[in-house]
Amino acid sequence: MEILLLVSLILAVTAVLGLLITALRLRNTTKRLSNAEIQIHSLTENLNALCSGAVGVDQRVNNLERTGRDLAHRQESIESLQQDRPYGEAIQLVQQGANASRLVEELGLSRSEADLVVMLHGSK
Repeated sequence: MEILLLVSLILAVTAVLGLLITALRLRNTTKRLSNAEIQIHSLTENLNALCSGAVGVDQRVNNLERTGRDLAHRQESIESLQQDRPYGEAIQLVQQGANASRLVEELGLSRSEADLVVMLHGSK
């Protein structure tokens, strides 16, 4: 009977030790889970901040692209006006009596361009 009591006592002590070890592991796992949740929360906040920043950057890039297109369009318009300008001046000079040679010298037109302007806008 003593052996049975001794075996029962050993089994009880082993069960208690097993429960203690399980409780310690559970506590350790709970701490790790809590730390993981804190890290997940922090990473989520960082991701949200990055996404918000990306939206702002995207808007700025779109604004810069639109500004670039507007500037390119304005530059083309200015260049177009500047290309037309010698002809406008040439027409005015011809209407004031200038000949083709003067247009070539003063405005840098080719001889054929100057002759054409004189033919179209010169006094008849």
